[in-house]
Amino acid sequence: MAKPIIGITPNVRPTQKRGDAHFVLSTYVAMIAANGAIPVIVPIVKTREEAREVLDRIDALLLTGGEDIDPESYGQTARRPELIAPKDRVASDFAYARAAQEAAKPTLGVCLGIQIMNVAYGGTLFQHIEEDLPGAGEHEDDDAGVAPDHEVAIEPGTLLHSIARVERATVNSYHHQSVAQVAPGFRLAARAPDGVIEAIERTDLPFYLGVQWHPERMPGSDLTRRMIGALADAARGAAVRGT
Repeated sequence: MAKPIIGITPNVRPTQKRGDAHFVLSTYVAMIAANGAIPVIVPIVKTREEAREVLDRIDALLLTGGEDIDPESYGQTARRPELIAPKDRVASDFAYARAAQEAAKPTLGVCLGIQIMNVAYGGTLFQHIEEDLPGAGEHEDDDAGVAPDHEVAIEPGTLLHSIARVERATVNSYHHQSVAQVAPGFRLAARAPDGVIEAIERTDLPFYLGVQWHPERMPGSDLTRRMIGALADAARGAAVRGT
């Protein structure tokens, strides 16, 4: 049987002399390959139609992490405009997220990915957890890149619960934003002890899941192994569904 192909959305970074570079961290590639799938970096697209054409050629999609969505997308003014991601990258991810939902393509969103999923369908974000959720725990890595680990409570009956097979798991934390209002068509799948939303999923699709943590930074964990394994299984056409 041919290995399934999983597309990975790229980040965009300007170079000094050669224009923008489109890149993906090798940990994403290794994580997918380790689960018997072929990782492919998909191009930045300008329209949903282009996204559909790309999705027709792959079996599943991974929306990767990155910088912030412009809060104008959910009706707010940016308080930290210096952290906003390149517009073409965000527009491309929105196109992929919407086209994947329309095509019922198995999709996993990581960090920025969960935020793209949520905002694409009318949800909102907390722009800065420390300011917007007084009393919340630490979620952002420090200047040395050290991130606080914390537990998440996984909602029974969700797709994530059927994948993780546990109601509590330890995850990493590299984000200063999070889902605020969950978009219509989605349900809460996991929370941190302080109430920060850590996972959401669509209720009308077999596999359309977003997580706020970074599985590619914890490749040895059971949760990562099961989650990426489930994405690869879904790409092969296997049923993976919560109740």
